[in-house]
Amino acid sequence: MSSPADQPQNPSADEPRNRSGRYRYRAGKPVDPSEGLHPEMTEAEMAQAEPAAGAVSGIPNSPQELIAMQENKPERPEKPERQQSPKVKQAIELIEKLDTTAYEDQQIALAILRHLESFHDDVVEEMKDDADAKHSQIAAWAVDADRLMRSRMLLDSVDLE
Repeated sequence: MSSPADQPQNPSADEPRNRSGRYRYRAGKPVDPSEGLHPEMTEAEMAQAEPAAGAVSGIPNSPQELIAMQENKPERPEKPERQQSPKVKQAIELIEKLDTTAYEDQQIALAILRHLESFHDDVVEEMKDDADAKHSQIAAWAVDADRLMRSRMLLDSVDLE
């Protein structure tokens, strides 16, 4: 019987791999770990991710292929411009009219961030209990809640005194 010290730390690509890890299945089917795709990527998302000619899994083999991929890649669509509601316009006008210090502005921004963060946390909690909720939606709301928390922490760490 061989000891664990006899086993290579980094087996070569030719050696069989243990496929029983946490992220080794997608849609109930075994996934090759060297495939390079996240297990939660849907078939539709995989169809959209077209690699450049000669590139495997969207990874270029040379700087020229990378440049070609970047030139052919469409720009990320920006969020559509939304019309401000009368409440938002009124709140912004009031904030602009107020004679506040930087510290007071920071406190206002922190209150808004806390409110948004709390809303996102509540939605995540509701969706976790909903059997019809999609995992991708729960994850998206949770990621946004985390972003808001990080934003709040960064803003709170700014010393304005």
